[in-house]
Amino acid sequence: MDVPVTQAIVDALKHLEHVPDSLARSLGSIARSGDGFVLKLSEDDAMALAELVQWHIKTDPATGKPTSASAPYDDLVRRLDEAQFG
Repeated sequence: MDVPVTQAIVDALKHLEHVPDSLARSLGSIARSGDGFVLKLSEDDAMALAELVQWHIKTDPATGKPTSASAPYDDLVRRLDEAQFG
């Protein structure tokens, strides 16, 4: 599946830890597409990535929304869901 991603998401993905090798290869092949980027993933890798980045999403207790540092991960989870489930 092709997942459109932003520069903020690409930058955030560079800080992920404990990324399995197969997923790391997919993340390493993010390609420019128009004004953004595209991430090509299998369904299994998409699920693994969603689970991995969910550990990095922190919310602001006052607002209940993701912090600015974790907002790209939250955006990525939404994009993965859209690509997977329409």
